[in-house]
Amino acid sequence: MISYPWTRYSKKLASRIDTPRWAGSFTEKDTEGRDCRLVIGEEGEVASGNFVRFYWLVDEREGLVLDAKHQTFGQSALIGAAEAACELCCGKNYDQASRLGADLIDKHLRDRPSDPAFPVEVSSHLNLVVDAIDAAASKCRDLPLPTTYVTPLAPELDVLEGGYPGFMEMPKAKKMSLIRQVIASEVQPYIELDAGGISVLDLVDDKEVLIAYEGSCTTCASSTGTTLSYIQQVVQARVHPDLVVVPQI
Repeated sequence: MISYPWTRYSKKLASRIDTPRWAGSFTEKDTEGRDCRLVIGEEGEVASGNFVRFYWLVDEREGLVLDAKHQTFGQSALIGAAEAACELCCGKNYDQASRLGADLIDKHLRDRPSDPAFPVEVSSHLNLVVDAIDAAASKCRDLPLPTTYVTPLAPELDVLEGGYPGFMEMPKAKKMSLIRQVIASEVQPYIELDAGGISVLDLVDDKEVLIAYEGSCTTCASSTGTTLSYIQQVVQARVHPDLVVVPQI
């Protein structure tokens, strides 16, 4: 059996493997009184050494994945990928979930935007997880979807007390670079699920982060509501609590 050293995993990936939050299963009893459907999608074989099964509770009115769990047998990297997949699927509708790819799972668990979370050798494990997601989503195609998607929020943010160390003393170019990195790693992957995008245009008076929406975000109603609120939460939590995000009109 091939060994994948922990030193080649990102810290976030190692943490998901060490303390899994989404392992388990659901039964039909868990759907009682909740207007939801139990959906199961699986790929791989226990006999071959790698197997993953996803359990989703899906809202039958709007096709939203209300909760998710996984049963996984195989390499530690497969467990970490399944953990990330459950985390990413919750709060999305099944169509959005079906568009989660290996790249997004990897980006979700990166410590730094430029450093992959998974060793290249485990690409087959990531693909196995993606195929299991597709298998689950395929069983939801008869369910209705909301007429307009509201961009789902990422998992709860860890707030940096007082902001990023030394942020206010940085030159403007470095401040903008940091803001762009944070948005690229923690917001953009979710926006991309609906063919949208965000660009950081300017930092005004060290307070206002001027952004421009791209793609589908330019016509999405949530771009001035839920999405904007979340972008500001991320920027305030990761960069500085006094920053205000302002969309270009």
